Amino acid sequence: MKAFDAMRLADRIGDAILKGDVPPGTRLDAAGVASLLGLSEAAARDVLAEICARGLAQRRSATLVEVMSPDPAILLNRFEALGEIQALCAGLAARRAPAGDLLALEDLVARLEEADSEAYAQMSLDLHERICRMTRNPELARVARELRQQLSADWRTRLGHASRRQRSIEEHRALVEAIQDRNEGLAATIMRGHLRADAREVLFMTRDRSG
Repeated sequence: MKAFDAMRLADRIGDAILKGDVPPGTRLDAAGVASLLGLSEAAARDVLAEICARGLAQRRSATLVEVMSPDPAILLNRFEALGEIQALCAGLAARRAPAGDLLALEDLVARLEEADSEAYAQMSLDLHERICRMTRNPELARVARELRQQLSADWRTRLGHASRRQRSIEEHRALVEAIQDRNEGLAATIMRGHLRADAREVLFMTRDRSG
C-alpha cells in the first residue's frame, strides 16, 4: 500500500476519533478495518500503524490497536516543533522564493479564501507545503511535512469550526503578504503565531472532549 493512501485513510479514522465517533477504549483490528475500508489486511495494518504513530491509539498486538485520548503534552510538543520549523521555512521563503512562486502563492491564498469548509483544510495544508518548498531546502520541507502529517487529523477537525477558520484565513493572508514583501522576520513571526493559535485550539478541543 502506498504511504500516501495509508495517510489519507488514517486521516478518515483520525477524524472519527477526534470527533468522538470512535471513543477511547474502542478496539480496532486489521481484519475489521480491512473489511470496512475494502483493503487487504496488510494494508489495514499500515493504516493502524499510522493511527498509532499519531498518538490516537496504542498497539495491543500485531493486528489490534485500542483507541486512546490524544495526549495534550505530545500534541503541544508537536505543534511547538512544527511552529519553529515552519517559522524558519517562512523566513527562508521570503528570502529565496522567485517571483513566479510568489504569484502562485497569491493565487492559492485567494482560492483558499473562497473555499468551502470541506476543501479548506486540505488547501490550508497545501499552502503550508508550498511555503516549505519555497525554501529550496528539501530536508526542511520533508521534516515539516512529516510533522504536519502527524497532526493532520487534529488540523482538519479544528478547521471544521467556522470561527477558527475565519481567523486562519486572516493569518494566511498576512503571512503571504509578508513573504511577498520579502520581510523574513515578519513572515517567521506570523507563521509561529499561526501555529501557536492552532495548538491552543486543538488543546482546548481535547480538554473539552475529555472533560
